[in-house]
Amino acid sequence: MSWYIPMAVLMLAVCSVAVAQPPATSQPAPVVMSWHVPEVLKRVPVLTHDAKGRLPMICITPFMMNDQDNSFAEGKPLSPEVIRQLKARGLTQFIRPSVTYIPYALALQKEGAGVIVMEDWAFNGPNGNDENDQPVKAWQHVLPTDYKPMERPGQQKVFPCPLVLDGWRAKSERVRTVFRKFKEAGVEVQGVWLDLEVEPYGGMAQWKEAQACSRCQKQFPRGVLDDHKKYAEFISRWRAQVFSAYIVAPILESYPNCSVTNWCEVISSPEIPTATWTANGTMAPRGIGMYTAANPVVYGDTAFYGMHWKKEWNWPLDVPHMDRLYTQMMLMQISTHEANARRLAPEKLSIPWVARVCMDDPDPKIPILSRERYREVLRHTWLRGADGMQIFNPTGGKDVPAAVEEIVDAVAIYDEMLAYREFLEDGEAMNLSVPAATDDGPFWSGLRLKDRAVVRAFTMGDKPVKTKVNAFEGTPEVEITCPPKGATYLLTRHGDKVDVREAPAK
Repeated sequence: MSWYIPMAVLMLAVCSVAVAQPPATSQPAPVVMSWHVPEVLKRVPVLTHDAKGRLPMICITPFMMNDQDNSFAEGKPLSPEVIRQLKARGLTQFIRPSVTYIPYALALQKEGAGVIVMEDWAFNGPNGNDENDQPVKAWQHVLPTDYKPMERPGQQKVFPCPLVLDGWRAKSERVRTVFRKFKEAGVEVQGVWLDLEVEPYGGMAQWKEAQACSRCQKQFPRGVLDDHKKYAEFISRWRAQVFSAYIVAPILESYPNCSVTNWCEVISSPEIPTATWTANGTMAPRGIGMYTAANPVVYGDTAFYGMHWKKEWNWPLDVPHMDRLYTQMMLMQISTHEANARRLAPEKLSIPWVARVCMDDPDPKIPILSRERYREVLRHTWLRGADGMQIFNPTGGKDVPAAVEEIVDAVAIYDEMLAYREFLEDGEAMNLSVPAATDDGPFWSGLRLKDRAVVRAFTMGDKPVKTKVNAFEGTPEVEITCPPKGATYLLTRHGDKVDVREAPAK
């Protein structure tokens, strides 16, 4: 078993966005499909393997019947037949944490579909504003009149004092009330997968304002405000504590067996710093508190080019070479998180967000991830410990692929992996190392369950390569081939020998 993550991979080098590159080979603009249920049901096949009892997948974009359909916003459920058809594809419609959606939840429940709650407005916490997005001065920093703040994120008009909890107390009571009413109505909530992308954060702008704030100077422990690294580490721990107390606990009061997670909540440690896709590369040590599940992010983000592409690679900016960078970056966070979770919190589930395309850098010269490679990355995500998935498939704009394509790919690979369902549910991750973008060698992931294992192997090079896998204690290593198109192997121990059989290609 290997949980070792090479430090050369963890310490991702950063290059400037302005690095000169050879002429780009960009992809044609993808066709944008209408985001309609009929299109989903037409293009996404029904699962061929049993998913009963497993957490369903949700999409960030609500399901609609047509362009004029506003029923989701009003909390009006889909028809029973549509709910059943989505369920047959491993999907369910998320609902919002509002009593307006109780009828929707009951309609899903009646058809045996999963009830997953998500607050899909990312900036929905008391980030200096109240629930109506109006500034609350009592929560904000107390700054000198001549203070000039750094640029804030566009969605956050102000930063709150991180140690002022009044706003969180108010939000906590709203959360507690909603989930009590869900329970009183007979709703069985399986998951609450949140999208709280709000303060407290440990960024440079946040630190500078806290450092200048007269109230923060009195409230923070001695020395924390003196150094950005100390501040970031403190806030990372504080964030998990605040969310646990004010968001997770009120949910678990009503639904103690619920899967609860939030955007990018992962475990990091000094020994294995968990990776980010940002320029600094890794996270401060952190846990996930009372959350019952982690939420690694597995996005094909175009921003990887500006943050991590290296001039010395001397590569053309084309699909095959960006696929290499996407592969490395997409598998880094879940792999490093899982390496920590196995040691520190093996009871926590892992429910990653996945996406083939996230256009954080809209430059049309940056190629998007190929669908073939996206499917390969999804296979490895499942075989590295994912217990479920959330599909990030925003619609609109000529530079994003069809929202339905994201579902087609995610459901297809989910169905493929369901052939190994017992491994997904009870298997142990065998390999969590991640190759660098320049690596032409073997790359594999696998799950071991007693005397059997399922392994997926491929190479980012042009020619097949071989590698040896130590599948079971007390048995010799076995050799497998890693082709560019990928291959799946089933390994079985017979005494001191291991049988290797390649699974039929999908």
